[in-house]
Amino acid sequence: MKNITLTIIFEGSALNRDEKVGGNILSIKKLQKGGKTVSFIGKTAIRHYLFSTLNKAFGWKEAKVTPQGKVGQFDITKDDILTSPELDAFGYMYTIGAQMSITRKAPVGITKAIALTEWNGDMAFYCNHNLVERAIKQGEDATPNPFNKEEHLSLYKLSFTIDAKRFGRDEWMVTGKPEYVVNERKLKIKIKVGDKDKIIENVEETEKDRKYDVKGSLIEIEEAGNKFKVIFEVSDTEKRKRIKELLTVIKDGFYAQSSGEANTIIPLFIIAAPVKVPSPIFHPYIDLEEIQETKSYRVKGISDCLKNSWLPGKVFIMESEKIKCEIKKEEKYTWEAFLNEIFSKQ
Repeated sequence: MKNITLTIIFEGSALNRDEKVGGNILSIKKLQKGGKTVSFIGKTAIRHYLFSTLNKAFGWKEAKVTPQGKVGQFDITKDDILTSPELDAFGYMYTIGAQMSITRKAPVGITKAIALTEWNGDMAFYCNHNLVERAIKQGEDATPNPFNKEEHLSLYKLSFTIDAKRFGRDEWMVTGKPEYVVNERKLKIKIKVGDKDKIIENVEETEKDRKYDVKGSLIEIEEAGNKFKVIFEVSDTEKRKRIKELLTVIKDGFYAQSSGEANTIIPLFIIAAPVKVPSPIFHPYIDLEEIQETKSYRVKGISDCLKNSWLPGKVFIMESEKIKCEIKKEEKYTWEAFLNEIFSKQ
């Protein structure tokens, strides 16, 4: 299974609100690019929109969480990458105590979504007139609560990577030796995680004290000095299924709402390919130029992308009437051929 990178361009509007300015102005996240101010959507927001869509479209369940001080964290004593596609794709950090933790770096890499046009200080005035009117009709005293929002309608560039070697595989280092136990005719593994026990049920021992089958997935235990390494391996079938679902959502668009407003992370352009190294190699090259005659855009940088030696061959390109690009037919995959290439064993 091969590593993957994708870069998309989509149209969006103020998808990532920032803190309030002056008490009643909702700002948007911004940065400087080439001496101009542009808006951006942070990785955390993109991850939220991506997972929300996977949850609605393919039933990816929300991984269980547990309080840790004043914040929450994913509870790996209740879920792991075998039971949770969310933990598998997006990683986690579970604090055990005394500066110790079990951490999984996300196999799905996400860049900022950066606007391709300048923010010129757009702002809109809003007020809750309808609710005030209702309250007055009911005999209540009510006054409007006006507020302002910074706005920016723009095309955004966003990239993803998928590390195929890390996806579907996780490793924990624990101090106590995991136990293989029989309880009420059920076979289980008990793993000590800090001061808690993690119980994995429905296991079958395939190699004494070392390998266990869990509904087609695998748990392997190795000694590592005075500790033990617990290796989780998602079944190949499930791993392929999760990656295909991720790619489908990126290709067909996200469910996204910001400040109660439906929004459009729906690609108008995609370039994607299997790569030797899971790096967003298209991201720095891809840009747009406006075609005044047709009021459309043309993608720049494709020829530079194709020179990268991390590319083993062709690329998948999806364009639209709004955003076009020029590329030879023999340099492109169809979507089906792209998926076949990713999952081929050659």
